[in-house]
Amino acid sequence: MSSGVVFGQSNDPNQLSSIRCPSPANPHRAYRECAGRPFEFLEETLTKDWGGFRSDLNKLGVTPTASYTVQLMGNPSGGRSRGFTYAGTLQGAIFWDLEKLIHVPGLSFNIGGAWSTGKNLSADYIGNVFVAQSAYTAPNNGANNLTLGEMYFQQQLLGGSLMIAAGRLAPQSTFATMPVLNQYMNGGINPIPGHLVINDPSFAAYPPGVQWGAQGIYNLTPKFQLLTGVFNTNQHSAGGAKGGLDFSFQEGNRGALSIVQANYLSNQADTDTGLPGQYTLGGFYDSNRFNSLKHPSSSESGTYAVYGLFQQMVHRDGGTESRRGLTVWLETAIAPKSNVNVMPYFVGTGLSYQG
Repeated sequence: MSSGVVFGQSNDPNQLSSIRCPSPANPHRAYRECAGRPFEFLEETLTKDWGGFRSDLNKLGVTPTASYTVQLMGNPSGGRSRGFTYAGTLQGAIFWDLEKLIHVPGLSFNIGGAWSTGKNLSADYIGNVFVAQSAYTAPNNGANNLTLGEMYFQQQLLGGSLMIAAGRLAPQSTFATMPVLNQYMNGGINPIPGHLVINDPSFAAYPPGVQWGAQGIYNLTPKFQLLTGVFNTNQHSAGGAKGGLDFSFQEGNRGALSIVQANYLSNQADTDTGLPGQYTLGGFYDSNRFNSLKHPSSSESGTYAVYGLFQQMVHRDGGTESRRGLTVWLETAIAPKSNVNVMPYFVGTGLSYQG
C-alpha cells in the first residue's frame, strides 16, 4: 500500500489545478510547480499545526513538509525464488519564500532529502527489468541510506506565468510524467515511461538522485504549458552517489541532457466543470557518450527519445470538484538509436479508478 492522497486548491488562474498538485503537503514525487503552494495544516497533515509552530514559520515564509510511503509485496511463484519484501521512503522538504524573508518578489529556495529503507523485490526474488516497487529508491550502491535531494532556487515572473528553477534538480519531477501514474506501484509506469531512465540514467528521479540543471515552465494560458530544461549528465549523481553529495559535473560524462515538452491541460481551471485531462508531447537529447551494444568495447556519442502521454477522466463520482472517478491513460516513448538503447520502444495503457 502507499501513502494516502489529499487535495489542495489554488485560486491563481496562472497556476495548475489540483490534478497536478493533489497535495502540496506531500513532497513525495511532487511536481516542480507544486513546491510552496499553500495548504491547510489542519485538514491536510497528520501532525496538524504543531501547536501553532507551523503558522509561525509560515509567517516567515518557511514551509516544512514530510511524507512516508511504504509498499509491501511478495513473489508467490516464478522468477528466481519466492519471497516477501518491504520498501519504504521517508521524504521531507523545506520551502523558503524569500519574498517574505529578504523581500525579493517571486524568489524562493527549496531543499529536500529522503531516507530509503527495505529491499528490492525485483532484484532479490524476481529478476525482471522494471522494478516492481516504485518506492524502492535506495542509491546505486544498494544500501539503505539517507540522501540529500533537490536543492534549487526558483523565480516566478510575469505574474506567476513563468517559473524558472536552477540548482540540483530531478528531471522526472517535471518531464514525461502524469498525475495518474502515481496511483501505480510498478516502476515501469510510475512515475514515467520506465524505458526512458533505463536507456538514459541521467533522466533521473529523486529519490535516489538529482543533477545540476536549470529549467523553465511557462503557462501561455491556463490550458497550454511549455517546458524546457538543460541538465548535467553525471550518472553517479543520478544514482544517488555519496548520499546525494556528489556535486561533480564531470565523472566520465560529457555534454548535457536537453528536454522540451508541451502540455495541454483540459478542464483544470477553478471555473471548469468538465472532466479533467492532460495531453503531453515531448522529447530529449543527451549528448553524453554511451556504451555501444554492437561493439561493447567502444562507445557512441548521443541518444534521444520522443514521448507522448495522456490521461483523461471519463467518469466522475460527485460534484465538479471531485477527484473520484475513472481515468483512462496512455503513454508511449521511442528511443530509435538501437545501438545504445537497450529498449528502443515502449507503450503502456490502463484504467485507474480512484475511490
